[in-house]
Amino acid sequence: MGGWTTVATGFRIWLTAEQWAEWHQRWRAQATLRERTRLDIVWLSAWGWSVPRIARRAGLHEQTVRRLVTRFLAEGFAGLADRPRPGRPATLTLADLLAVEALLDGAATSGQTWTTPRLATWLAETRAVRVNAEYLGARLRARRFRWKRTKRSVRHKRTDPTLQDRKQAELEVLTF
Repeated sequence: MGGWTTVATGFRIWLTAEQWAEWHQRWRAQATLRERTRLDIVWLSAWGWSVPRIARRAGLHEQTVRRLVTRFLAEGFAGLADRPRPGRPATLTLADLLAVEALLDGAATSGQTWTTPRLATWLAETRAVRVNAEYLGARLRARRFRWKRTKRSVRHKRTDPTLQDRKQAELEVLTF
C-alpha cells in the first residue's frame, strides 16, 4: 500500500511502483466514465493536487473527492468500485420496459391497441412483474415512448352526410 499524509486542504496519496503500474493498466482497460473519473482523482492526488482543486477539475463535490481518496487509502484500487445501492431493488427493470416496448412496436403494425392497465396485466401474466398502470405509463413516458391510446367513443368516425354535401358545394363554388 502506498503512503499518505494529511494536509490542511485534504489527503495526499503516495503510490508505489506497483500501484502506478496497476493504475496505468486500469487506465488503458475498457473503463467506464465513472471509473476513469475515479482513476483521475487518484492520479491528481498522487501529483499533489488538493481536494478542492481536484473537485473543481472533476466537477464533483469536495466531500465526494475526499471520500474517494479516503477509500483508496484504506482499500487500494478495490475502494474505487461502486458500493451497493441502499433500498429496495426496482420492481420494473430495464428488461421489462424493453419487453413492453417490443410488444407495443409489434402491436403498432398489427393495429392492436394497448392501454396501460392492459400492459400492466400483460407484465403480470407473462413476466410475473406486478406494477401499477399509472407507474408503468410514467416510466414509458420518461423513456419518451409513445403508444396508441384508445378513444372512449367512436363519435369521431361518424360523418354527417348533409354537412359533407354542403361543404362539397362550397368547395365547388370556390374552384374556377
